[in-house]
Amino acid sequence: MGKTLRNDEGRSPSLFSPTHPQELRRSNWYLGIDFGSTGLSAALLDRTTSQVYPIYWEARRVSEAPQDGDSEACGVALSVVEVFDYAGAYRGSTTLTKRFRIPSVAVLEESANSSDSRQAATTAGQFLLQNFKLLLKVGIPDRSEADGMYEPVFQLSQDRAVSIAWPLQGLRALLATLAGSVKSSIHPPTDADSATTGNQEGLLVPNLICRACGFEDQSSFDAALKDLQGVILGTPAHWSDVYRFNLREAVLGAGLVGDSSQIFVVEDAIATLLSAVTSVTNLNLTPGRSGESIADDRVVRLRSPTSTVVLDEQSLIGGTLILNAGAATVELALVDLPENMQDLTYADFTCQSFAYAGNAFDQDIICQLLASMLSKSETFGMSIELPRPGHPDLPSRYQLQQRLQSSDFGLQLLEAARHLKVILQHQESFVLEIGQQRLEVKRRDLENQVLVPFVQQLNRELNALLSRVGMSPVGINQVICTGGMGSWPSLARWLRQKLPNARVIQDQELDAAGEVSPVPNAGLNSTDFNLKFCRVACGLASLALYPQILDVPRQQYSDFFLLWELMQVLGEETLSFEEIVQLLERQGVNTRTCEARLLGILEGRLPAGLLPTEEDLMLLTEESRQNPYWEAISAAPLFFSMFSKSVDRGFRLNVEHASIVREYLSKLASSSQQYYVKELLEPLTIAWDVRSDI
Repeated sequence: MGKTLRNDEGRSPSLFSPTHPQELRRSNWYLGIDFGSTGLSAALLDRTTSQVYPIYWEARRVSEAPQDGDSEACGVALSVVEVFDYAGAYRGSTTLTKRFRIPSVAVLEESANSSDSRQAATTAGQFLLQNFKLLLKVGIPDRSEADGMYEPVFQLSQDRAVSIAWPLQGLRALLATLAGSVKSSIHPPTDADSATTGNQEGLLVPNLICRACGFEDQSSFDAALKDLQGVILGTPAHWSDVYRFNLREAVLGAGLVGDSSQIFVVEDAIATLLSAVTSVTNLNLTPGRSGESIADDRVVRLRSPTSTVVLDEQSLIGGTLILNAGAATVELALVDLPENMQDLTYADFTCQSFAYAGNAFDQDIICQLLASMLSKSETFGMSIELPRPGHPDLPSRYQLQQRLQSSDFGLQLLEAARHLKVILQHQESFVLEIGQQRLEVKRRDLENQVLVPFVQQLNRELNALLSRVGMSPVGINQVICTGGMGSWPSLARWLRQKLPNARVIQDQELDAAGEVSPVPNAGLNSTDFNLKFCRVACGLASLALYPQILDVPRQQYSDFFLLWELMQVLGEETLSFEEIVQLLERQGVNTRTCEARLLGILEGRLPAGLLPTEEDLMLLTEESRQNPYWEAISAAPLFFSMFSKSVDRGFRLNVEHASIVREYLSKLASSSQQYYVKELLEPLTIAWDVRSDI
């Protein structure tokens, strides 16, 4: 291949302490991990038997606590009660049961006397980092030579900023609970790490141990986790290679596998389809309670099952719409399913991501309903432009979230909105207390002012997707819905009207009807987080049964690798695209699978994540936005497009500018965990058998 960065001399320390690389084994165990904005779930697959084993978490018993050298980690570990209490999903009880989904939260220990001048002074104590999935798509950690802090730095609220190191460490800590009973706790960051991540003192690790349904004993389960052939994670459609890279960083840092080639990423919507055809026969859960009934035989409710998921691949055929509505995005996909799922390939899917989902819905409840009911003295005093209901409006929403997270009152509003979203699916109205006022919020007002604008925008997104694919609404045979927002009965009614011939297969993840009390505010703690079954995680693990669905070119060739190779073969001489392709093929690049991406880079579309988008800049501190590399890279084009008599259209490299890009890419690669095994700027191999031209 082209020039790579193999010189280990002079490298800055990795963000994660290096783990000992594991030998690559030919095993049959695959781990699917559904990392969402609000929760994390997982499932294990035995590829030999096609058996799926849902994973759950329990509090670590005293006899299972880390010993000797792990005592320090145990000393700062959080109990499972504290973890669920922080998430607002498990309160007022000391009786713990199986948890098939744990909150995606990181608890940080802050220092009162932080010397980091870029971070506003805070009081000592524990700080909860939530909804940090979005932060992992903004950039690759870059260690500042001036103060040792990892960039970029995020402005979470008016008085708190955190380095990207903490979201990565938080995900790593969650994933470390999946490393088996022996390795399920990790040490907090070392003194050196603390010095590089904002002078905070440590990451508090959930004191949890994971188990799996269907295993006779814990030792067999631990043995399977130590012998993983691969780890499979999901991603929103069209999120950049930066997010995939950061996922691999966290997986490697947690020690789940030892090589980047064993980590696979697939779109969330595709995993949702696989979850619908995945049979889970060894699950022992309490049946989900029935929600609002819909008198239509074309609506199928997928609840947490006691035996097997009610669908299989033989029951799904033809035009299929997949809708995964989570906290940060709504993921859509269209596919024409063949009779045999083994004939399905990645090219059969058309995926689309809509950047409006549960979190934005909560904001609209606040802006459209709660704010109008509050007295002027208790309004949240926004001097910013508020987002339009149902629209992404990301810059406005990022500013609004920062403002809401800057006060106790704003946090109360967010909590109230999250619970109203669930409760009003099952009640006509609900009374809650905000500040000094009692507010009655009615379902019809929520639907008219918040839900209807959302469905209208979703309708536009679906129309655009149908147009891209060339599929008619009457040609859709079934719709598979999942995610917290995907359980709304109103959503099923709209889909039945929009797609008259389709069954609506709706996942009942949140169902609080049996626990909502008429006592004011008593229902705010009624959402049972355990009812979020690990269905999509089962679908992710099942990708190993359908390897032809993996996007192999994207898995092997990142946009960063392609950019690096283009800078290697191009110089001041103008070359046609055909000549550039020939030079790349001599370097060993299979250009047939990535010609469109190569041409896009040459035309000026640099890899997403090399520079933050305009919207993502709103997430950063003012100083972090002024990154000198970003300013230098955006100051001039990297490639010049030329037309001449000899060349219909040619390209040449801006050689002087390329030196800056090379320097920055090398710096990013040197800060990563993956340079111990695979470079940011090298292709990845595929650690399973899959049909591929590569």
